[in-house]
Amino acid sequence: MDPKNETSPNAADNQMLNPNAENEDLTLPLESIQPGRVSLHKRSASDSLAFVKEPNWLAPSSSAQGRLLGGAAGSSSASHMDPKKLKRLIANRASAQKSRLRRVEYVDKLEKKAEFLEATVSLVSPRVTSERKKRMMLLKENAELKQRIEFYDKLLEKQDAEYKALKEERDLLSFTNLLIQEGI
Repeated sequence: MDPKNETSPNAADNQMLNPNAENEDLTLPLESIQPGRVSLHKRSASDSLAFVKEPNWLAPSSSAQGRLLGGAAGSSSASHMDPKKLKRLIANRASAQKSRLRRVEYVDKLEKKAEFLEATVSLVSPRVTSERKKRMMLLKENAELKQRIEFYDKLLEKQDAEYKALKEERDLLSFTNLLIQEGI
């Protein structure tokens, strides 16, 4: 076979994904197609969609093809991959990226909420301290008033007992006075 006409296993996959890519040399390594991308990309394969800018997942253009595959277009594992598996891989990567973005948004939301709650605590804390002091003063005053009520209750009981004793003595004296007047 002539080496110029020979294509890499990647070429068949690339032509399957993009039939308009006949003019491109699909046997070039990934570094020549996307210069600087491989050296900059040091994350896992699932993070590779961070570079995707085009939302066209079903029919990628030849320029976006390497980005959608996350660099897999030049690798030997993508050359043997079924189009359904490739589509599922792309969808999984997109879903993972969305999940990471949602998690970042959620963490940001929680951090903002924590800052808001801390600010609220710092604003309310002096008032809480003041209200606690007032409560302690009111509890002390309440205890004093209860002692006074108890003292006056005892004093009232004592005066009631004294009143009853005096009433009985008066009744006895008036009965005695009545007996003296009758001469008995």
